[in-house]
Amino acid sequence: MFFIKYPVVALFVATTCFTAPLIAAPFAYISNQLDDSVSIIDSELGKVVASVSVPGKPAGIAVAPSGDKVYVSTPEAKGFAVIDVKKRAVIAQVVVSEGALGIAISPDGLRIFVADWYNNKVDVVDTTSLTIIKTIAVGESPSGLVVSPDNHWLYVANRLSNSVSKINLSTLSVANTVQVGKHPFGLTIDSRGEKLYIANVQSDDVTVVETRRLLNVATIKVHALPYATALALNDSRLLVTNQDDGSVSIIDIETLKEIAVLEVGNKPEGIATHPDDRHVYVANWFDNTVSIIDAKTLKVINTLKTGKGSRGFGQFFGK
Repeated sequence: MFFIKYPVVALFVATTCFTAPLIAAPFAYISNQLDDSVSIIDSELGKVVASVSVPGKPAGIAVAPSGDKVYVSTPEAKGFAVIDVKKRAVIAQVVVSEGALGIAISPDGLRIFVADWYNNKVDVVDTTSLTIIKTIAVGESPSGLVVSPDNHWLYVANRLSNSVSKINLSTLSVANTVQVGKHPFGLTIDSRGEKLYIANVQSDDVTVVETRRLLNVATIKVHALPYATALALNDSRLLVTNQDDGSVSIIDIETLKEIAVLEVGNKPEGIATHPDDRHVYVANWFDNTVSIIDAKTLKVINTLKTGKGSRGFGQFFGK
């Protein structure tokens, strides 16, 4: 395992675009909580091409499978906003609950899931009517959400319960719960839906959970305050943001060993993998930037200026 410190390669100043965008792909959507905005990054151009005003302290991000809409949790507005990708504007604001934080969308694009940090529940919202169709009680302070690739299961990280809930999406009820590390927050699932990787903020580690039996099968030590996780290179590498360390740990999935630690911006939080499965984007809360990592070469290859308080919590890549 080695530690790499890379200087900032380049900073691109964000611009605001109000005209209809040309079709290009893919885009990353970064919530800037202190700016009340979402930065749109064109990954082909390698720069921020627009900023969308999103009132309510935007935090969580979920992009529709079709790529036409982006759902952004807005805790201070007690719900989430809907961004039309072509218009680059908010077209709806939905009130759900005062603790809206984590947000995810089903692979078929029919349901949105919103974790209620304060009321220990997940609200299920129909994407057509934008109304709540079910409320599911989970553990204390639910945060990160991820849906299985087969659309059968929703997994919820319950921060204060130190657990992960497994929700059956046919019955919309909790099927099982597993104890993980201390204060789980962000989580990701592999492309086969077989393993979960959960970042535990207070125990400075990642829990590996086998999904079929919902069993805790391994613990990987990382660095200070791991926040979120992402997989790359055909699920062969796991990347973990270490919030207080200003770094990203890279784990070899076969050995479950840390093979590199890359310095990124200050207080890295959200992390998501580009559809090319090689480049990984990291939102840096205190630096107001996004770092771009090449998961193959283990290098930070670019840094983009975004908005104030960049969080990008969730799956923020679209088409």
